[in-house]
Amino acid sequence: MISIHILIAMLLILGAVLVPLVYFKKTKHISLLVFLLGGVGFYLSSQVLENILHRIVLQPQADGTIALQTENPWLYVLYGIAAAAIFEETARWVIFYWLQKKRPLTFRDGVAYGLGHGGIEALFVGIVSLLNFWVVAQVVTQGNAQTLAQIPQAVIDNVRSMSAGSIYLLALERILAILIQILLTFWVWKAVKEKAPVYFLAALGLHALIDLAPALAQVGFLPPLAVEVLLLVEAVALVFLTKKILKVYLKERFNHGDQSNA
Repeated sequence: MISIHILIAMLLILGAVLVPLVYFKKTKHISLLVFLLGGVGFYLSSQVLENILHRIVLQPQADGTIALQTENPWLYVLYGIAAAAIFEETARWVIFYWLQKKRPLTFRDGVAYGLGHGGIEALFVGIVSLLNFWVVAQVVTQGNAQTLAQIPQAVIDNVRSMSAGSIYLLALERILAILIQILLTFWVWKAVKEKAPVYFLAALGLHALIDLAPALAQVGFLPPLAVEVLLLVEAVALVFLTKKILKVYLKERFNHGDQSNA
């Protein structure tokens, strides 16, 4: 039964990426190239470069345990949120700086890049995780002892303890993360477009602050429900802050003067 909820959650996350992409492509003509650049930016910064640093600094064991996480959880949390913010926001800055050299940045670029960045993150962090849960759930349901013996007991226990509510909370977290990534993108977009580094520094701080709740949950300091509530509050606050810094651009965001589609 839990497998059905996992599949529904995967579809919800996928829809949260594809529906806005199709809508903005058809109605506002956002660039698929910039969307792909957003995905590449996330993948290279988070899944490649940041992971290399994690292997060097955290030195995870074969069973996935990390000494720093148990011995000094606060340092582990601070390291994690700082690394994520620095790598991901720097990737945004580098790509927008490169685009700005080729042609003026447009409002569409912020939307497209944010969707690409948040969408690929949703794929790697949300859908892939849920797919793994689904596979394990199928194995547990079938009760194949030989196959179960090859799966870490902690993973099996985690899947067995999952409820429909916890699965949909994970989906909600990923959907909120997509919105947050789009909003954070505009802070770096503005920093590059206006040559104003203060907005890049603000993006670093905001990113780290938003990642704090999930990081605290990872070390057992916050329950999952509290994380989702905090993320929702942070997302709403970030909407208002981002609208404030983009006040001038919002008036002309998709007007005829912003037609670049490269």
